Amino acid sequence: MSKLNDEIFKKAMGKFPSGVVIVTTITPNGEKCGFTASAFTSLSLDPPLILVCLANSADCYNNFVTGEKFAVNVIGHQQHELAFKFATKGVDKFDGDEFEDGDSGLPIISNCILSLECNMKNTFEGGDHEILVGEVQHAKLNEGTPSIWYEGSFRDISSKT
Repeated sequence: MSKLNDEIFKKAMGKFPSGVVIVTTITPNGEKCGFTASAFTSLSLDPPLILVCLANSADCYNNFVTGEKFAVNVIGHQQHELAFKFATKGVDKFDGDEFEDGDSGLPIISNCILSLECNMKNTFEGGDHEILVGEVQHAKLNEGTPSIWYEGSFRDISSKT
């Protein structure tokens, strides 16, 4: 067994396939911001809670940890480029026509697999990330198959077995 270091840990976690989401919010002054994440899961059915993890180094970190609501968008194969854009610092992430206003006024991706609009329930420190816990208020489901991230690249799970 190898001694654990950052590179080995990263490679080991890459062996676990995960979904990819784009998380968005809007600040009190109307600024839209967001990030790409693969650390996302359901947490509770009653109340309906989810969690998603945000890097402390993200440009939008303060907007999320002090915010009151956020949306999680589960992407499909047609949103790979959008996911890369939202993972990049210093670019205008909302310059296209992929977004619409959700029921709570949050920016959601029009044709993603699933959008969840959440009220911020809590935040927790998690090493170099912040764990955002959201209580789901609205859900929008669309047709399609989600993409997964595995060993450093997108994989499609389009075949049903």
